[in-house]
Amino acid sequence: MVHLEEVEDQDLTRQQPGPLEDNDDDEADYTDTGSSLSAVPLIEWVQSNIKPIPDSSLSSDDDIPSSSLAPSESALDRIYALKDMIPPSTRRSIATGLSNTYSALKSTALFSGKSLYVLSTGGLMVIVPYMMAMVEEQQYMEMEREQKAREVGSEIMSPGAQVGAVPGAGAKASL
Repeated sequence: MVHLEEVEDQDLTRQQPGPLEDNDDDEADYTDTGSSLSAVPLIEWVQSNIKPIPDSSLSSDDDIPSSSLAPSESALDRIYALKDMIPPSTRRSIATGLSNTYSALKSTALFSGKSLYVLSTGGLMVIVPYMMAMVEEQQYMEMEREQKAREVGSEIMSPGAQVGAVPGAGAKASL
């Protein structure tokens, strides 16, 4: 059988330093207590003349402005205080889940950014030369249309002339 014995703490039984209780000279230390009024009769007079206020006349929380009810702590402080309410294993699993989610989002964003860069630069390297070639081809086609329009116009103006012949080139120069 186990026998329990109470051991007293020496710090609790030791006399604490401080003012002596039998010293009545405490009132002499204060200069503003020299009046003939004493606090005891005043307290007795207040107790006898002031009646208690009934509970129904006390103001409710609705009467107090909301600014005086506002806590002095922020929402972040309140959320941080919830740490003590959630068990460590649950906090650890929440932290692990948030960390995994953050790393997955980060790697997805990095991959997306790099992919977008590769596709855009590759597209520019292929599309820009292709567009330049198309513009050049359109210019050649426009020049050919203009040339054909000139040939048709000159044939209408002079039906027997050779296409591309310079007038007076067939005649000999006279001296």
